[in-house]
Amino acid sequence: MPAKKPAAKKPAAKRRSPISRAEGEQRLIQAAKQLIQEKPFSEVGVRDIAALADVNHGFVHTWFGGKNELLLAVVKQQFLTLAKGVQDAVPGTPAINFFDPDVISIVRLVLWLDLEGVETGSLFDNMPILDALTTRYIEVEHIDPSIAREAAIQAISIGLGAGTFAPILGMNDMKDIAPVMQLWRRVVGLLAKYPEA
Repeated sequence: MPAKKPAAKKPAAKRRSPISRAEGEQRLIQAAKQLIQEKPFSEVGVRDIAALADVNHGFVHTWFGGKNELLLAVVKQQFLTLAKGVQDAVPGTPAINFFDPDVISIVRLVLWLDLEGVETGSLFDNMPILDALTTRYIEVEHIDPSIAREAAIQAISIGLGAGTFAPILGMNDMKDIAPVMQLWRRVVGLLAKYPEA
């Protein structure tokens, strides 16, 4: 009887490099952001996100609580990015491009999360975009500080409405929405000139 050959060793499973929680969370947020732009939100799974991020899928639950909470983290990070864009926008130009794919994706994601029953109201408790636009209206547009926040709320509402429903209204790019934004710029000018009107 021939001698038994020793069993072949299985190759060691590929081990992920250890990462910090902060790095892992950022990887997951970036992966989720990428996937929600590529396919319907309902088709983006925790395992898909984790695989793209090269992070164990269990960390989604450990660090965020679940998929919806991870998607809320994506929204919050995008709000910070948009706020920075508002601060850096050239005076006399729109502070937010509501046709930007990131903006469209985030608006739709917030609406989808709300329809899924996720508490989204807390997203607006500390809204950096609103703060940045209010500051812009005071410092750049010279709107009275007592009405600047309300003007910023109106601007965001008009922009979100136009951006969200643009395809339904036959608007396909910024030039189509330009008349709406120009009208709003006139209102902003009047608010700066006649704050009590």
